[in-house]
Amino acid sequence: MNLKRMTPAIAALAAFGLLVSGCSDSSGDTGGDNPNAATGAPIKVGQIIPIEAAGVGSVAYAAGTVASVDAFNERGGVNGRPLQLIQCDSKGDPNTEVDCANKMVSEGAVATLADFTPISSEAVSKILQDAGIARVGLNPVNMSDFYSTNVYTPFSGSLLNLYGMIDMLVAQGKTKLTLMRPDLPVAAQLVGLLTPAVQAKGAEIVNDVAVGAGATDYTQFIAAAERNGAEGVILALGASDANPISQAFEQLGSKLVFALGTAGFSQADLQDLGSFATTSTFTSPTPAPSSSTTDFPGLKDFLADMDKSGKEELKTENLNGDAVNPWLSVRAFGEVASSLKDINKNTVVQGLESAKDLDMAGLIKPWTPSAVEPFGIFQRVSNSMMYRMTFDGDVFVTDPTQYDLRAK
Repeated sequence: MNLKRMTPAIAALAAFGLLVSGCSDSSGDTGGDNPNAATGAPIKVGQIIPIEAAGVGSVAYAAGTVASVDAFNERGGVNGRPLQLIQCDSKGDPNTEVDCANKMVSEGAVATLADFTPISSEAVSKILQDAGIARVGLNPVNMSDFYSTNVYTPFSGSLLNLYGMIDMLVAQGKTKLTLMRPDLPVAAQLVGLLTPAVQAKGAEIVNDVAVGAGATDYTQFIAAAERNGAEGVILALGASDANPISQAFEQLGSKLVFALGTAGFSQADLQDLGSFATTSTFTSPTPAPSSSTTDFPGLKDFLADMDKSGKEELKTENLNGDAVNPWLSVRAFGEVASSLKDINKNTVVQGLESAKDLDMAGLIKPWTPSAVEPFGIFQRVSNSMMYRMTFDGDVFVTDPTQYDLRAK
């Protein structure tokens, strides 16, 4: 398989909302009279992310990173030193994304946290790798992200979520599958990318349904998805298409089972989708924010930190399924940095290489950043575990027992 040809298809997933639906500098000011707040010399960390950008705008993801850093600093930071977040809005522009990478280098970031760089992935990756800046919790969307030795991420990313959707459907006995994806030439390559994984599970893709932008009649897509005896649908589309698809699903009384990633959907989104949401299955490398705090006690701290921000987009019902990723990225960086006598980009990389079983609040298994191994065509994957979820009409119900994408 030609990996370079598959790269645009991966980026296309990001552009269509499967990942997350100027520059700013969070000063690291912990504010107020909190006696535990960090007050020492700031430690510069960065984030490159499209905030105000058509198609890839990640307002809540960016706000969640700021809230995570603020809460971390209020708890004392890194041995009394606050994190200073250099957050750069790439605006979904290829040149600006590269400018943001150069900004991380010029301003002395010792690492980046929870990056999302879907537009100029390869160029950004090269700049940061050449500079020796570790990327902790990157949301990978390009083959360069899976090859770069400066990438340390416990999150498989939305492309591997598609592999998880295949597992979810096959586990329900659905072996004739439809891929429903954007109507773009690059997205058409997804069939070739997913077919080996589908066949390895004893299934087949019998329909490739391209959903065009601006479509008005979505019943045609449901009808096309039902052809050739299809039983399940791998939905490689974001929340913006889910509502008309759900309406067409109910209008036709379809019996198809849909598998979705949680990244593009909040609790509020799914509450609007009726039986489509409650009959679908979901997968993600992390529990959804509305999952049970009894099963996942670590969610209590995460939700409390988001609530402290006072931002509407960070209320529980408005958080997308991947909202916990920045919080865990800050947590992981903090644990590594706290073990270092001198903190700079070189020692951070050394710390990540030597760290073992980082505590991820029970939301994912303890993480060893350097424990990477190949998964199919992806050369550096350190966590191939996924969660199964359903939606009960109100909240996500997450099976606390994860499954492994590597399992036959």
